[in-house]
Amino acid sequence: MFSEDSEYKVLQPNQDLQKRKEYWEVAKGLQKIDGLQTSDYLETVIQDTLEGKYVTTEAEARIREHYSAMNPESHEYQNKEADLVATRITICLERDAFKFSPVTLKAIHKELFHDVFPYKWVGEYRTDNLTKSETVLGGLSMTYGDYMSIPELLQHDFEQEKSVQYNSPLTEEDVEKFSNFISAIWQAHPFREGNTRTISTFAIKYLRTLGVNIDNTPFQQHAKWFRDALVRSNYTDLERGIRPDFSFLHKFFENVILSAGHDLQALDLSC
Repeated sequence: MFSEDSEYKVLQPNQDLQKRKEYWEVAKGLQKIDGLQTSDYLETVIQDTLEGKYVTTEAEARIREHYSAMNPESHEYQNKEADLVATRITICLERDAFKFSPVTLKAIHKELFHDVFPYKWVGEYRTDNLTKSETVLGGLSMTYGDYMSIPELLQHDFEQEKSVQYNSPLTEEDVEKFSNFISAIWQAHPFREGNTRTISTFAIKYLRTLGVNIDNTPFQQHAKWFRDALVRSNYTDLERGIRPDFSFLHKFFENVILSAGHDLQALDLSC
């Protein structure tokens, strides 16, 4: 017979308003990866959640209602993706539940981008090979993983990462190992769109699961720089004497994990 006096306790979403504010700032900053800007309306919604008027899940409902009443041709409508995805990232970060698996990547992507991207793209691996002009590469494109190999590539990277034994506290060598893992799953580029925002959210939750007290400020302030660092860690052009350079990505995560204080904007990522 079922008893309500169970040993399990319901894990409630974060109710720490200072942490909530931090997650909102991270979520807004990550939209800049794709050149998106959140709206003034979102700021009023954020303030209401920080004053405890309602929880973050209610914020998503309000954002959806706000845009459902708006003319899609209006100038403000262009902020819809940034507002919705920022809200969903905040909701995702407020939950502590996490499993280290490629399935979690797919679940995060689906949570962030449902009703934003075409249905067939959401929470599903891409079915085409991609190219994208990169400013940091002077307009050239790097090579992503072949779409036909995405499941195998991710499985390999996750299995390799599972074998890593991290120190406590983490060292610079540990940060390099972690950075290299994030670089590898990003290079696989599993989704048609939204890869960096998905993997950033995954990385933050993974670090928390490892018990690392991280500084989220680099994600807030240097999200586009972070993406460029990922590009540089994976780009090769032997004719031009260019090999993958992980130093930028390592510095980014040294700031996140070790509070190293590197002046990222002073570093030139261009080839």
